[in-house]
Amino acid sequence: VMDWDEARRHPEAVMDSFRELDLWAMGVDEEYGGTGRDLTGAGLVTQALAEIDPVLAGIYSTDVFTAASEIALCGTGDQKKEWLSRISEGRIHTARVIAGENESITFTVDEDIVTLNGTVSHVAHAGTADLLIVRARSGQDPETVNSFLLPADCRNLAISLSDTLGCRGAGTAALELANVRVPSSAALGGPGAGKKNMATEAHIQGLTDLALAFQAAGIAQGAMDYALEHARSRVQFNQPIGRFPAISEKLADISVQVRAAGLMARSAAGLADRGMRFDTQAAQALMAASAAARQAGLDGVQITGGYGYTLEYDAQRYGVTGPPVKRF
Repeated sequence: VMDWDEARRHPEAVMDSFRELDLWAMGVDEEYGGTGRDLTGAGLVTQALAEIDPVLAGIYSTDVFTAASEIALCGTGDQKKEWLSRISEGRIHTARVIAGENESITFTVDEDIVTLNGTVSHVAHAGTADLLIVRARSGQDPETVNSFLLPADCRNLAISLSDTLGCRGAGTAALELANVRVPSSAALGGPGAGKKNMATEAHIQGLTDLALAFQAAGIAQGAMDYALEHARSRVQFNQPIGRFPAISEKLADISVQVRAAGLMARSAAGLADRGMRFDTQAAQALMAASAAARQAGLDGVQITGGYGYTLEYDAQRYGVTGPPVKRF
């Protein structure tokens, strides 16, 4: 995993092995080539991947929780047929583009052509994505907000990779849209779509929070397991350091947070799978899981001592990937 992080990419053979398991199909209904939407199952996959490689977990969960769900919820019949079948096979990857504070993306419509302009400084997975779901505000009617499905190779779309401390393979990048022209059919939901209702917005945000919660829970579990293994094998004063109260109590505290985070994420996913409202529970799960990931990552570095600060050991990797997992 460290080699993948250094190379900023995952070997295609690794990606193919996951595709053979139909993992991406868990986010898509059977009608479009999936195995039926199973958010609990997809969440457990995300958590398991994040224990080893948070970047791969992020790519997977963005495709399954965010892109597939938003297209299924808001897309036209043609958009669902075009994109969901490809997502279910894991053959394309996605990124969601939302302008941050003091940033903006605007669009104007002229007959059947939409023109988008704007910049966004940090977009996770933009550098590895084939399809971008771009959120933009109308320059003609500021009250209208819509999302657009843009292939990553659009003309006049510049993607500049960012140099990050951790998760270098995540393809975090800055985007500049300078008169990007697409047909009006690229609007999610079709021409004239926009102004999604509050329930739809809450559902989409809940799915994003849920994906991040599972990812953070996995990072926390991975950091704790790594620290625990070190505490069992490292011997000082004729006994494993895990037997010293200062270490054992720290591990006990981490284990409680990790277990609670995972259970909260599963509970929220269970509500979603049953068609019940889950956005509040997903946000709560994310708060708990991100706190657990941050604490487990930092405590793991302390437990491994000097080893935790060297790039040859994984403790530092959990230490830098745990803190950023939260809602932006």
